[in-house]
Amino acid sequence: MTEAHDPLRLEYARGPHELRIVRQPPAAGSVSFSATFLANAGWGYDPDGRESVARITTQLLTSGAGTRNRLQLARFLDRAGGTLSAHCDPESAELTVWGPIGSTDALLRVLADAVQRPRFETTDLERVRRQVHERQLRELAQPSPRADRELHRAVFPDGHPYRTQGLGDRRSVDRLTREDLRRFHRQHFLSDGGLLVVTSPLSTSAVTLRAHRLFEGLGGPPPAPLSVPAPSRRGPREIEVDLPGLRQVEVRLGGASIARSDPSFPAAYLADEILGGATLLSRLFSRVRSKGGLAYHASSHLEAMRHGGYWVAEAGTGGERWRKVLPMLRDEVARIAEEPIPRSELDLVRESRLGEVALALESTADAHELALDVAYHHLPEDHWVQWPSILRAVTPAEVNRAAGEALNRHRAATVVVGPIRAK
Repeated sequence: MTEAHDPLRLEYARGPHELRIVRQPPAAGSVSFSATFLANAGWGYDPDGRESVARITTQLLTSGAGTRNRLQLARFLDRAGGTLSAHCDPESAELTVWGPIGSTDALLRVLADAVQRPRFETTDLERVRRQVHERQLRELAQPSPRADRELHRAVFPDGHPYRTQGLGDRRSVDRLTREDLRRFHRQHFLSDGGLLVVTSPLSTSAVTLRAHRLFEGLGGPPPAPLSVPAPSRRGPREIEVDLPGLRQVEVRLGGASIARSDPSFPAAYLADEILGGATLLSRLFSRVRSKGGLAYHASSHLEAMRHGGYWVAEAGTGGERWRKVLPMLRDEVARIAEEPIPRSELDLVRESRLGEVALALESTADAHELALDVAYHHLPEDHWVQWPSILRAVTPAEVNRAAGEALNRHRAATVVVGPIRAK
């Protein structure tokens, strides 16, 4: 594979109104393309009293744009063999189109319409409003989303973008108007400084020319930077929420963590993979799920973002077993930071994770996710080319040290949600 056709080597360019463009070559033999527009439009930007506006605005971008209403857009995508999806997180929002290479120009126009000319029709707003109400109810009544909610509220203070899932409450959702959506859209999706990532056989110059033609409607001052208060540095906290009448108990142990730009990220990444990220190879899966048979699931996750991050070790178990599972989670989190890691275990997990990168190149959608990660975090164009040597240079001692900081159990919160009083 030549460099010009290597999906692991990206090319950067500039489009209209400070639009950053990242072009990724597709894998050899690929018959599809992907394109994503990212905006500084995460729920961390929700105005006071209008919580959930970021989520709802983002979701409605796929419900009609330009001259097409929701049904007309769905039919057009079906004829073109494409999909249009939206995602919102604390820091950003993204809109992705995917489809066959032969439909590239038509689907790029769909993406440009959705980004710049959403319809925000009343019937669509009411439909999405009902969906958010349902998610709010699940967040309170179901063990897994409730456990996540309580963990984030314990770790991050009021006003922190990572404290919530961007759902707001019933009042904030009900008071949203179409003008609220238009205002948020104008300030966050149409402002200068967006990001367009394209995985396509088109050259970088061809992608740039299309961007200048299709995204001429952008422009305006970028939103003010996110307010990110410091996470709590208190000692361990324990939260129990009894939800009688259910069967499953969800256990969480977690806290604030490092940003993606932190120099210790590669070692912290491997620490999390050994702990519970590399599911079948991980310590949590082996001890709690496989050998112990005490949980329906057991894993860990390190979410490293621009302004910081968080980590969580988690398990889902029965009402009569969670008191056995929780000490196991705590033991394994302590061990990953305090006990020497066998070189053989580190090598096994490391090579497995590098193999996942190679597997991602087998589909355009998965390869595109690699490009999004590099582009969003302003990493070098050849980041994924260098990634194997970066990971292979990490020592067991560095993994221990990184785990002690990035998966800091001394400032962790413990959350248990479900039928915890069950006999």
